[in-house]
Amino acid sequence: MNSWYAKLNNVISVPVYKEGSVDMDYDGNYVELRAEGEFQDDTKQSHRSDAVVIVDIVTRFKVATNRSVCEAIDNEIKQLVKPSPGSVGLTQQSGMQIQRLDPQTSSYFEENESGIRYYRKIVRWTHRINQ
Repeated sequence: MNSWYAKLNNVISVPVYKEGSVDMDYDGNYVELRAEGEFQDDTKQSHRSDAVVIVDIVTRFKVATNRSVCEAIDNEIKQLVKPSPGSVGLTQQSGMQIQRLDPQTSSYFEENESGIRYYRKIVRWTHRINQ
């Protein structure tokens, strides 16, 4: 998750928060990063794991929902973290190498709360990491 935060924070057009750190007084669009899980598969040569990070894109509207805003933020993210097929644009952390990065599934949600419409896209990304 640190690689995601380092790559996106202060680079994309909306604030990026790590899991549980969203400012409750903030009233704009944002991205929240969450860890979902990890599977270990060690070999004699390295520690290998498959990790899952959730990218939750949250957009807010006072009138009608505009889905293209959410998709534009998602495209910004994809261009940074996977700039070309087979490549990984995430910042490598000390002692590890991200070998593969793939978007797995996307889910869309629309919610209403106190007259505000929220439109969310939740993207599940899998990672192959060697240590």
